[in-house]
Amino acid sequence: MTRILLIEDNEDHAELIRRSLQKGFGKIQLKLSPSAEDAYRLLQRKAFDLILSDYYLPDIDGDTHIRELHKRAPKIPIVIITGQGDEKIAARSIQSGAEDYVVKTREALEALPAILKRAIVKHRSHQNKKSLEIRRHLSHQKRHAEKVLGEMEEINKHMKRLKRGKRKKSTRPEGGEDPSAIEQLTQQFESLKKFFKSMFVKK
Repeated sequence: MTRILLIEDNEDHAELIRRSLQKGFGKIQLKLSPSAEDAYRLLQRKAFDLILSDYYLPDIDGDTHIRELHKRAPKIPIVIITGQGDEKIAARSIQSGAEDYVVKTREALEALPAILKRAIVKHRSHQNKKSLEIRRHLSHQKRHAEKVLGEMEEINKHMKRLKRGKRKKSTRPEGGEDPSAIEQLTQQFESLKKFFKSMFVKK
């Protein structure tokens, strides 16, 4: 069942939209909100598959409203519908975070279910692509961290061998390495290694 939040302050328009969506979707869970503030409260309590909102609301500017919706529900596609629209408003709506923009006409109302279904599919595809890019980035970071850890481990082993060699000698030749300095560096590398493991490498 598709869950849609409809933000519309005109009751007659809301009823026309409801009929169109029920006809096109079949089973649908439609929640009507008459204002932006009421919609924001609903988003905190309920989950939705799509937000359908009028651009002109009495309590907030349209572009600000879209940005606020996108901020509060970044994973939910937003479609804007209005009775007074133009290309500039449509462009601003998309830039603010809307997936699509629809003008209230008879033809648009009839096509509304198909428009919303397309918006849901498009948004999910974008989210999946974004998630894949994040996973690839994290995988690259992990490989880089493991390479750095390997290099640090080799350096650490070399330093430990030097330290053991120094301990076997009763005297240190002039210009030789200071055992205390080697010990300090060893501790620093151990600390760095623990840090990298905690940040990048799964236990």
